[in-house]
Amino acid sequence: MLSGSCSRCQGKGIVVDPMGSTATATICQCSVRCDVCRGARFIITRDAARRDVAQRCECENRRLRVRIYNEAQVPAKFHGARLDETQRDANNFDAFNIFTLLAKDYRRHDRGILLMGPPGVGKTHLVAGFLYEIVFRHGIPAQFQDVSGLLKRLRSGYARDEPEELLIDPLINVEVLVVDELAKGRNNAWELNILDTIISHRYNSRKTTIFTSNYTDQRASTLVERVRGKDRMDEERVFRDTLVERVGSRIYSRLKEMCDFVLLEGADRREWNGEPVPQ
Repeated sequence: MLSGSCSRCQGKGIVVDPMGSTATATICQCSVRCDVCRGARFIITRDAARRDVAQRCECENRRLRVRIYNEAQVPAKFHGARLDETQRDANNFDAFNIFTLLAKDYRRHDRGILLMGPPGVGKTHLVAGFLYEIVFRHGIPAQFQDVSGLLKRLRSGYARDEPEELLIDPLINVEVLVVDELAKGRNNAWELNILDTIISHRYNSRKTTIFTSNYTDQRASTLVERVRGKDRMDEERVFRDTLVERVGSRIYSRLKEMCDFVLLEGADRREWNGEPVPQ
């Protein structure tokens, strides 16, 4: 029985906890027993011609959306990410509103978003909250994938003689894909080819893709990297690569057509007066 007074799920019937490396959703104990269908998972209604029609009960929809959310592989760190007023503030106000509107009025083939900004400003938190909303509000199949993890799993697959399609095809075909930390890494020819394959297929099939990146399209706001050689006496070198310089003009052109570019700035949310703060 779903209870609006349940302190654990706040009446939603679903709880999300960190389990291992991912955020995992389960049915709350308050809603395990359904008084509507009494365990049948379907209810009988009448159509306009007064014929009996079987429809999925809301409890069954809830179970399906729990499965979809768990398949999305949201990182455990962001199990509490939501698009609600308690997580909106002055720094993320505009970006928060954009994701809220997209989640509320989501339609298949909607344009994606490329959320740019420095580390620690809450980019991944926002996109994780967006995934929660589209899964539990609309039942949309989605997938979260960080670039480093993708490349690592591909290399491991090669070592086991597994075809890369086993990992890439689900990312190409899922309705909504989040690609976290775009442009991170060495960005050699092989890495860029993997990204180009995923992005081009999704571009051609008009699938909604959300990206985050520490690199922006303006040199003044892009990530500043300081690199020193192995020798302590080597001079420190400073790099301010823009996004197009990191991914190349072909991928960048696709991104401009697929996505609205949104800049998120502000203080590092990982530190506040020298202390870590919740993300």
